[in-house]
Order: sequence, then structure tokens, then C-alpha cells
Amino acid sequence: MLKSAAPARSNDGSPFDRPALQLVVLAVAGLVLRWSTFGDPNLAADEGFYHAVGLAMHHGALPYVDVWDRKPLGLFLIYWAIAGITPDPLAYQLAAWACAVATAAVIGAIARRWTGPQGALLAGLVYLVWLTPLYGFGGQSPVFYNLPVAAAALLLCQGLPQVARGERSGRVALAMLLAGAAITVKTTVLFEALFFGLAALAAAWRSRRPVAWVALRGLGWLALGLAPTAAIALGYAALGHWPEYWHAMVGANLAKGTDWGGTAIRLILLWRLLLPLILATAGGLMLQGPRGRGFVEGWLIAALFGLAAVPNFYPHYALPLLVVLCLAAAPLLDRGWIGLVAAAAMIALGLRAEPPFRPGQADRSRAAFAALSAAIRAHDGGRPLLVYAGPAQLYGMTGHAFPTPLAFETHLSQQAERNVSHLDTVAELRRVLAARPGAVVLPVQVRNGPAIPETWALVNTYVRQHCRPVARRHVEDWLLADDLVVWGDCHEPTVSGAR
Repeated sequence: MLKSAAPARSNDGSPFDRPALQLVVLAVAGLVLRWSTFGDPNLAADEGFYHAVGLAMHHGALPYVDVWDRKPLGLFLIYWAIAGITPDPLAYQLAAWACAVATAAVIGAIARRWTGPQGALLAGLVYLVWLTPLYGFGGQSPVFYNLPVAAAALLLCQGLPQVARGERSGRVALAMLLAGAAITVKTTVLFEALFFGLAALAAAWRSRRPVAWVALRGLGWLALGLAPTAAIALGYAALGHWPEYWHAMVGANLAKGTDWGGTAIRLILLWRLLLPLILATAGGLMLQGPRGRGFVEGWLIAALFGLAAVPNFYPHYALPLLVVLCLAAAPLLDRGWIGLVAAAAMIALGLRAEPPFRPGQADRSRAAFAALSAAIRAHDGGRPLLVYAGPAQLYGMTGHAFPTPLAFETHLSQQAERNVSHLDTVAELRRVLAARPGAVVLPVQVRNGPAIPETWALVNTYVRQHCRPVARRHVEDWLLADDLVVWGDCHEPTVSGAR
């Protein structure tokens, strides 16, 4: 599947042909493209929640038990590790920048095995630009796990020729471990990991070593790929929380229904968005020739299976696909002035699809969240906080624990999420309200509808009977906006009028 790669063309004298300089260019480009996001506490609901969970884990919260979601534990461990340095969201945003730049550099390193330095650098730049149109402007999970997947692919490119000669390869073993680690961040990486394993087995088979030797290598690679997930599963079983873990990883994904009409529309919109990359990929594969093309095509098919496995087709679901699309386009981008024009067109279209430059938005978000946090702290009466269909990061910013495992903004409010967790959604909200929260954050309108009518009615009845509106702020993230109302002083009679 992957033959021993010939050396890349030297391009002597090319200004691109300096790896250190290429890394500097990618790092600076990444900084420029992400500058507007730095310090914003409200980039997007997903990563705001991941950050909130990472902070809560430092106070003893256990994912799937004290706070619920379907994401694998590896993602929350990343945010836990970053939050251990500082609770400031800038920390995870800088970590995401570093991972994005490193991934772009690895894409270039792989491309250099069959193309020149110009194509390698431009493929990395296109990756950085197109992260934003695909909602990878912050800390979405693929921004982090694309790095170990790309690194695994690079190690395979380096190590498979050894395996094909019948030799042991530490690089291939490390690649399988990295792919296994990436699965603990997003389960759909399984398809890419399976392809990597099959590529290694094919190389071992070509070695003409005995079948037992091939089988032993395959079992060892399989064990390395499974080890990270197995360790996490055994840990939850040892803690007595296997049912919660199993339901989050398996049962919940089967329980959630699919809006096939909306899915079809999102798929059409996604492929329209990706069309420039798809055309560049087709051109790159035609120009590449047989050297390495089979590996890239196989990886592309595996990434497509990963995309189709969870048929939501929001733009960020295509972020894993972006790695291999940029890699496949590298031979086209390496064709002198033709490659420069193609790269310029792809970069321009990416910047137009979702401009990354939003001066002042981070400052506005910080001001809005500071005002909301101050209102909550001043009017919670020392009692719990409930954020219904709103940003989960308000819990950590105000020093409150999650009052329910269903802390993500859709888990108590969205009809599609009703009873998807191991908890009864309406009964869980009744339990939270029975504890008489001292402050409640409520949007004027639930943006991720349709809302669960019972929970919407319950929380509105509670705030109107027991609380008063003390603050209202318009809050924007990079995708949507909300008008949030803080209802406070919930132990006092209702007084009309918001400040």
C-alpha cells in the first residue's frame, strides 16, 4: 500500500527549502489567523463546555458521572491538563494554536516525501486558513487530535518500508499508539486507525516473512491501538462507574435520533463549502503519480468513513478530513507559479468563507461575561446556580459547581437530547429546581431548538415565582448570539424590572 518513498525534490535555492523557516512562517500565520480569538471566553458552546469540564475536574468532578457528555475522556483530559496551568481560556486557545501549527508542519513533512518544499509549505498554510471556515478557529476537538493522527501517518510513512523488509519498526508501533490515543479524544478516529493498521499489515505481508510473524506484528499493533481506550474503560470499571461510561460511549450515541432532512441540507452545504479543497485534491492526486498515492487515497477514504459515521455534517465534523485534503493537494501546490496561484485562490476563498479577523469581539465577550458573573455573584444568595440553555463556563467563572450532570447548554433544553443520557431529563430538572437555586441564567429564546416544552415551562415558572431579573446582556460567540437574563435573589419575592 505504501512503497518506500523516494527522496523529495531538493528545490535547491528555493526560499521555501528551510524547515525552520517554514515552521516560523506557519507559526506566524497561525497567530495572525487566531489573534481575534485569544482571550475570548465565549468562542463556541462546545469548547466553552470542554473548558468548564476541565476546570471542574480539578475540583473532583468525574466525567459521565458528575458531568455528562458523549465525548471520550481524552478530550476532557486535554482541557484538564491545560486548566491546571491557568483557568484563563487564553491557555487552551494558545494550546490549540500550537497544535494547529504543529499539524500544519507535519502535513508538510509528509508531503515532502513525494513533493517539494513549496507544496509542503503551502499545504500547511491552506490547512491553517481553512480551519476557520470549518469552525476550527478555537479548541474544537479535531484541532487537538488531528496532530496525533497526522504524526501517526508520518511515522507510518517512515516505518513501513522497514516492515516491508521484514524488520521491526518502533515508528510503526508508536504510530499505532498515537492513533489509539487519538481515539480517546474522538471515537470516529477509529476508521483512520483501522486504515493505518491495515497499511502496516499489508507491508508486513509483503515482507514474505512467515504468517506467524505477520500475525504477531498485527496483534501487537492492535494491542497498542486499543490500550488507551482499554485503560480508561478499566479505570471506570474499577471506580464502579462502568454503566455510566458505557452508556456515554455507546448507548447515548445509539439513542440520539437523526433529523434526516436537516442532515441532507447540511451535507449539501458542507460539500459546497469544501468544493475548492476537493478540486485541489483531485488535481494533486492526478499529479502525484503512483508514489505514495495509494496511502493518501486510502487515508482519504478512511476519513470519509469517519465523517459519515456521525451524519450530522456540521462544518467542524470535516476538520479531520481537512488534514488529508491538504496533503493530497500538495503536488498541485508545488507546481511553481501554478501552485502559487492555486494556493492564493484557496486561501482567498477560505478567508472569504469565514473571515478570521474580528477586532474587538474578544473584548466584548469578556465585558459581557464579567457583567453576567458579577450579577450572579451579587444575587445568588450563596445558593446554587442553574444555567439553562446557556454557556456552561459561567459555572466556573462564578465559582459554582454543576448542579446537574446535564450542564451542557442543550442537555436540559433541546428536544433531540431528551433522555439521551442515563438520566430522565425532566425529572433531573425537577430535582435541580427542588434544591432552590439562588440564581438562574436563562436565554430569552432557546437557540438550539426545538426546546423541550416541559423543561422550558418548569424553569420559567420557577424564576417568575421565586426570582427577579437582575441583569440582561447580549452575548455573541463566533457562530450564534443570545440575549441572556440573570434571575437572582431567588429567595425573595418577585420584583419586576431588569437592570
